Amino acid sequence: MILLDLSMPVMNGLDAARALKRVMPEVPIMLYSAYSDSFTQIEARSAGVSALVSKSENIAVLLGKARSLVYEIAA
Repeated sequence: MILLDLSMPVMNGLDAARALKRVMPEVPIMLYSAYSDSFTQIEARSAGVSALVSKSENIAVLLGKARSLVYEIAA
């Protein structure tokens, strides 16, 4: 599993997700961002992001979604 932020230096998280999905399509990608509006969610899905978690949510939400994605792969 790969965890990205939307705002990163050099390349944003959406561009990074697209590049990573091309070389590792089976690896789930999570986007952890201060931006969680519907436009960002749509763009994240189209980039191959499996889950988008807002930084305003409790860290337990991030951990829960990460566990869920990892367990899906392991099953």
